[in-house]
Amino acid sequence: MSTKHALVNSLRNRFWQWVARRAPKAPAVTLQHKSIYVFPGRQGVLFIFVLGLMWLLGTNYENNLILAAAFLLMSMMIVSVVHAFRNLAGLRFTAIGCQPVFAGDYVRFDVLLEAAPRTDHENIQLSFFDENMSVAVDVPHGGEQRLNLSAKTHRRGWFQPGRLSVKSHYPLGLIRAWSWIQLDTKALVYPAPLPSAAPPMTPANSAHGDYLSRENSEDFQGFQRYQAGAPLAHVAWKQFARGAGLHLKDYVGYQNQQVWLDWDGLPGLDTETRLSQLCYWALELARTHTEFGLRMPGCTIELGLGSAHQDRILRALALFEIGDPDTRGQRGA
Repeated sequence: MSTKHALVNSLRNRFWQWVARRAPKAPAVTLQHKSIYVFPGRQGVLFIFVLGLMWLLGTNYENNLILAAAFLLMSMMIVSVVHAFRNLAGLRFTAIGCQPVFAGDYVRFDVLLEAAPRTDHENIQLSFFDENMSVAVDVPHGGEQRLNLSAKTHRRGWFQPGRLSVKSHYPLGLIRAWSWIQLDTKALVYPAPLPSAAPPMTPANSAHGDYLSRENSEDFQGFQRYQAGAPLAHVAWKQFARGAGLHLKDYVGYQNQQVWLDWDGLPGLDTETRLSQLCYWALELARTHTEFGLRMPGCTIELGLGSAHQDRILRALALFEIGDPDTRGQRGA
């Protein structure tokens, strides 16, 4: 049984290598004769079987009407082969881009589909691995369509969608024309956020992170004008007695608003769990006005704020021990 599986896998690998040579990976791919395959579909096979029966009946009974009908239907099927091929020929696919997602989510790749100048393309079905996520589209001659093609992610890092299946059963549903193309595109997949019981944060030892707060205040800051409803304990009675009017004593406290997301703050956990929990707290801190940074083995991102800072931290978490594909090769998620 293992020898049989090895032989099947070897044949499958050789087949896909042959397909890859005929349609290499590229940012933009145009379907041509060498990358389009045509074969009868299920309905086409049944249609051929019925034609065979009609031909046998017409021959045995010397019925010219049955033979004429069989030959007419056969000619229609042959003509549909040409139309099925032309329905895909000339289509051009261009990878536009995609947005980062979290592991386990669907990533959407933006693809521009352009039609040939003189051919209408009808009922074109496109999908990656999941046939349930296929997209059907019609493109008039010389027109274009911008598509969102989805693929399921499973792990963090760089995700390549793999082969894009392009197929059509136009015009009669008897002939199946299809192709596989590989667009040179990839998506960044962040770790799936995972809450932790205690945040892996340590305060930053910097005076730049202190801010004034009137909650839990302790230090006297000065005076401010009296406001109705203020506590009587905060009224500056000495100044009032001197004829200076009603004023309130202004007390402030200092609270640190700089923290570090620390790898060592999550002891006893495996790598992926740590990354997921750090991802969760990075998202939580980004919703506040807290300056935060990241400390991991071999990587330190200084304190910062804003969406760009959040993206840098999430990218570092996604590519931890993976690296940049431009220098170390791409790795699927």
